[in-house]
Amino acid sequence: MKKRMERAFTLIELIIVVVIIGILALVAIPRYFANIEKARKAEAYSTMRSIREGILGYYAANAVYPGDSTAITVTIDGDAVMVVSIPISNNFTYTYTATTNITATNKSGAGGCTYTMNVSTGATGSSGTGCA
Repeated sequence: MKKRMERAFTLIELIIVVVIIGILALVAIPRYFANIEKARKAEAYSTMRSIREGILGYYAANAVYPGDSTAITVTIDGDAVMVVSIPISNNFTYTYTATTNITATNKSGAGGCTYTMNVSTGATGSSGTGCA
């Protein structure tokens, strides 16, 4: 009688599969975190554009930019917020500096990025480590 052998994966085949999965993970994980940072950057700039529009609206109505001591209200996504030191989202703190810049500081510490937007020109910039 012939013995019937059961077919199964060998140890070498299993090791090769694990190595291939590891290589794929090494490629995918950095891209995942880069995409998270890009999303944070987009969130910061979107919110700063909304704040900028509120500041420019204030300027159009009053012929002067609001100062640090001036409390003006900007509505973003249905939430009324103050322009000076604005805690809008979980990721950033937004600050308006006199007539020049809106700054978004990453509160979570991921990447250590600070994003800025010039109020009058709308020009954007970023500083810190790992900023996309």
